[in-house]
Amino acid sequence: MNHKDQQIKNELYLKITVFFLLVLMGVIALVNIDLFSYEKDETMIRHTMIRFIGGLIMILIMVSSGYRSLFRFNHVGKSLLIILPALLISINNFPIIAYIDQRAFLTEPAYRVFLFLVECLSVGFFEEIIFRGFLLMFLIKALSHMKNKIILSIFISSALFGLIHLLNLFSGASIGDTLLQVGYSFLVGMLWAVLFLKTNNLWLIMILHALYNFFGQVMFYLGSVYGRYDVYTIVITTLLAFLVAVYAYRIYKNLPDQMIDQKN
Repeated sequence: MNHKDQQIKNELYLKITVFFLLVLMGVIALVNIDLFSYEKDETMIRHTMIRFIGGLIMILIMVSSGYRSLFRFNHVGKSLLIILPALLISINNFPIIAYIDQRAFLTEPAYRVFLFLVECLSVGFFEEIIFRGFLLMFLIKALSHMKNKIILSIFISSALFGLIHLLNLFSGASIGDTLLQVGYSFLVGMLWAVLFLKTNNLWLIMILHALYNFFGQVMFYLGSVYGRYDVYTIVITTLLAFLVAVYAYRIYKNLPDQMIDQKN
């Protein structure tokens, strides 16, 4: 079998695999199987499976298109040091002061916290492949003729990442909460984009995203929180956000003008 025939065969296998994965996603999304007695467990597991399958489909398509290098686990030790300030942002998203003062507490069992963590990992996995993996790289390539292509690509991909959260309005979220989520999603999206371009390690950015969601939502989704924002929390959050913003800006300024082509 020559190279052309092998390529045609591989493309056929890809199409078949993607088709069956899409069918599986549809079945999971639309068919009410009722494997779990508690609706919250059913919802978390269903959403987790859909996102992991969707992310896998995107990986298959991108790898077959030549973007295998995007999914390598590069420079782990060095990358961990680089993302450490952003990790503090993720951890600080937890209502720490409220928890210490017993104004925040869990009301659900521990295994459900684990299910929620896995769901958050699926969100980070799927959304980072879409927005930092596919969209950001596409924009950098599409805007390659422009002088400010890096910052424009970061801005546009992060803006779209923020705006996609407007869909939460259809699930009953309030306008105020949704607009707030759009705003901070845009900001952390820019942070994660800069760190991804610096580390070239999409997997660690997925983990940052997952932890940010987990720490920020677990007590609200699986517990109760009273008085989330006290003076100490506001001061700490503001100071940390400012310092990390300065850190991210310095990293951005040191990014090479010509980004390394990820296609190989």
